[in-house]
Amino acid sequence: MKKLFVVLSIVIMACISCGKVEPNKAKALVQSLIQKIDSGKYAETSSYYTDEFNAGESLDVRTEKYEKLKEVFGDVVSMECILEKDSTDFTDRPIVELVYRIKHTKLTSLEVYTVVSQNGDLKVESQDIKQE
Repeated sequence: MKKLFVVLSIVIMACISCGKVEPNKAKALVQSLIQKIDSGKYAETSSYYTDEFNAGESLDVRTEKYEKLKEVFGDVVSMECILEKDSTDFTDRPIVELVYRIKHTKLTSLEVYTVVSQNGDLKVESQDIKQE
Protein backbone atom coordinates (compact mmCIF):
# COMPACT_ATOMS: atom_id res chain seq x y z
CA MET A 1 0.00 0.00 0.00
CA LYS A 2 2.83 2.35 0.85
CA LYS A 3 4.50 1.64 -2.50
CA LEU A 4 1.26 2.35 -4.35
CA PHE A 5 0.96 5.71 -2.59
CA VAL A 6 4.54 6.63 -3.52
CA VAL A 7 4.01 5.64 -7.17
CA LEU A 8 0.74 7.56 -7.40
CA SER A 9 2.37 10.61 -5.81
CA ILE A 10 5.17 10.54 -8.37
CA VAL A 11 2.72 10.19 -11.27
CA ILE A 12 0.58 13.07 -10.00
CA MET A 13 3.60 15.34 -9.52
CA ALA A 14 4.89 14.47 -12.99
CA CYS A 15 1.52 15.32 -14.55
CA ILE A 16 1.32 18.63 -12.73
CA SER A 17 4.85 19.70 -13.66
CA CYS A 18 4.80 18.51 -17.30
CA GLY A 19 2.56 21.35 -18.42
CA LYS A 20 4.22 24.02 -16.30
CA VAL A 21 5.01 27.29 -18.04
CA GLU A 22 8.52 28.43 -17.13
CA PRO A 23 8.58 32.24 -16.86
CA ASN A 24 12.00 32.65 -18.51
CA LYS A 25 10.92 30.60 -21.51
CA ALA A 26 7.64 32.54 -21.67
CA LYS A 27 9.62 35.81 -21.67
CA ALA A 28 11.88 34.56 -24.46
CA LEU A 29 8.80 33.60 -26.52
CA VAL A 30 7.13 36.99 -26.03
CA GLN A 31 10.29 38.96 -26.73
CA SER A 32 10.84 36.99 -29.93
CA LEU A 33 7.23 37.68 -30.97
CA ILE A 34 7.66 41.41 -30.29
CA GLN A 35 10.81 41.43 -32.43
CA LYS A 36 9.02 39.60 -35.29
CA ILE A 37 6.21 42.15 -35.22
CA ASP A 38 8.67 45.05 -35.05
CA SER A 39 10.66 43.73 -38.01
CA GLY A 40 7.50 43.36 -40.13
CA LYS A 41 7.71 39.56 -40.36
CA TYR A 42 3.98 39.24 -39.72
CA ALA A 43 3.57 35.95 -41.61
CA GLU A 44 5.91 34.30 -39.08
CA THR A 45 3.87 35.33 -36.05
CA SER A 46 1.17 32.64 -36.30
CA SER A 47 3.51 30.03 -34.84
CA TYR A 48 3.69 32.05 -31.62
CA TYR A 49 -0.05 31.95 -30.94
CA THR A 50 -2.40 29.18 -29.77
CA ASP A 51 -4.62 27.44 -32.30
CA GLU A 52 -7.64 29.23 -30.83
CA PHE A 53 -6.00 32.64 -31.19
CA ASN A 54 -5.10 31.93 -34.82
CA ALA A 55 -8.64 30.68 -35.53
CA GLY A 56 -10.07 33.90 -34.07
CA GLU A 57 -8.72 36.15 -36.82
CA SER A 58 -6.97 35.68 -40.12
CA LEU A 59 -3.34 36.57 -40.68
CA ASP A 60 -4.50 39.34 -43.06
CA VAL A 61 -6.61 40.97 -40.34
CA ARG A 62 -3.78 40.61 -37.82
CA THR A 63 -1.31 42.08 -40.31
CA GLU A 64 -3.53 45.15 -40.74
CA LYS A 65 -3.58 45.59 -36.96
CA TYR A 66 0.21 45.23 -36.73
CA GLU A 67 0.70 47.81 -39.48
CA LYS A 68 -1.63 50.31 -37.76
CA LEU A 69 0.14 49.79 -34.45
CA LYS A 70 3.52 50.34 -36.11
CA GLU A 71 2.25 53.53 -37.73
CA VAL A 72 0.97 54.88 -34.39
CA PHE A 73 3.74 53.70 -32.02
CA GLY A 74 6.79 53.55 -34.30
CA ASP A 75 9.71 51.14 -34.06
CA VAL A 76 10.63 49.36 -30.83
CA VAL A 77 13.45 51.14 -28.99
CA SER A 78 13.47 49.07 -25.78
CA MET A 79 11.34 46.59 -23.85
CA GLU A 80 11.13 45.76 -20.17
CA CYS A 81 9.11 43.07 -18.44
CA ILE A 82 7.55 44.94 -15.53
CA LEU A 83 5.30 42.18 -14.19
CA GLU A 84 5.39 38.40 -14.21
CA LYS A 85 2.43 36.57 -12.71
CA ASP A 86 1.97 32.83 -12.40
CA SER A 87 -1.79 32.36 -12.78
CA THR A 88 -1.69 28.57 -12.41
CA ASP A 89 -3.89 26.89 -9.83
CA PHE A 90 -4.93 23.32 -9.14
CA THR A 91 -8.19 23.54 -11.09
CA ASP A 92 -6.74 25.40 -14.05
CA ARG A 93 -4.04 24.85 -16.61
CA PRO A 94 -0.62 26.48 -16.22
CA ILE A 95 -0.61 30.13 -17.26
CA VAL A 96 1.94 32.92 -17.01
CA GLU A 97 0.94 36.54 -17.56
CA LEU A 98 3.64 38.98 -18.59
CA VAL A 99 3.36 42.75 -18.75
CA TYR A 100 5.87 44.67 -20.86
CA ARG A 101 6.58 48.39 -21.06
CA ILE A 102 7.78 48.96 -24.59
CA LYS A 103 9.32 52.24 -25.66
CA HIS A 104 8.76 52.95 -29.33
CA THR A 105 10.08 55.85 -31.40
CA LYS A 106 6.73 57.70 -31.11
CA LEU A 107 4.93 56.43 -27.97
CA THR A 108 5.27 53.95 -25.10
CA SER A 109 2.97 50.95 -24.82
CA LEU A 110 1.95 48.59 -22.03
CA GLU A 111 1.49 45.11 -23.44
CA VAL A 112 -0.02 42.14 -21.61
CA TYR A 113 0.67 38.61 -22.84
CA THR A 114 -0.87 35.40 -21.54
CA VAL A 115 1.36 32.40 -22.22
CA VAL A 116 0.15 28.79 -21.94
CA SER A 117 1.43 25.34 -22.79
CA GLN A 118 -0.26 23.85 -25.84
CA ASN A 119 0.73 20.34 -26.90
CA GLY A 120 4.04 20.74 -25.08
CA ASP A 121 4.92 24.08 -26.69
CA LEU A 122 4.60 27.54 -25.20
CA LYS A 123 2.10 29.74 -27.03
CA VAL A 124 0.60 33.19 -26.58
CA GLU A 125 -3.09 32.81 -25.78
CA SER A 126 -3.92 36.50 -25.57
CA GLN A 127 -2.27 39.82 -26.21
CA ASP A 128 -3.42 43.29 -25.19
CA ILE A 129 -1.64 46.46 -26.31
CA LYS A 130 -2.41 49.90 -24.87
CA GLN A 131 -0.75 53.28 -24.89
CA GLU A 132 0.88 54.07 -21.55
